[in-house]
Amino acid sequence: MEKCVVIYKSKTGFTEKYANWIGEELQCEVYPVENSNLVHLQDYNMVIFGGGVRAGKIDGVKFIDKFRNSFSGKKLILFATGATPTNEIEAIERVRSMNVPRNSGIPFFYFSSGFNYEKMKGLDKFFMSIARGMMRRMKDNEDAQNSMVADMKNSYDHSSREYIKPLVDYVKSI
Repeated sequence: MEKCVVIYKSKTGFTEKYANWIGEELQCEVYPVENSNLVHLQDYNMVIFGGGVRAGKIDGVKFIDKFRNSFSGKKLILFATGATPTNEIEAIERVRSMNVPRNSGIPFFYFSSGFNYEKMKGLDKFFMSIARGMMRRMKDNEDAQNSMVADMKNSYDHSSREYIKPLVDYVKSI
């Protein structure tokens, strides 16, 4: 197996949890992106980067661009965490297409997580209240919207260690 490191950006703890699970399974080091300048990335053949999804963008995605420009020839794997259920294929595909450069060959994995209002900062809480209000007013597919609005009212955690299996299997197959 390649010598790898996991770098992550986590605001409410979900991505950190997944990064640590991946690190345990692959027996590799794990660092928050804020400490990535302390990591000698040239010492690794593979970097696994993860971040939470906000408005379709993966937090810390600028790290990917910096990495790709500085360390060509190294393998990069990207994962995202978010409140979108794993069966929402179209929504997850939008996240992939908004964050993974076309024809880059960067493998992408998505892990369902949840909401943690207790750890959200002011601006994120504000945007979530706006999103809930907008969804409440939408007329299309009212049952689905009502269910999503209800889910967005409280913190919840749908994280599961089993979600990392495809990523771990992929890395072990290289």
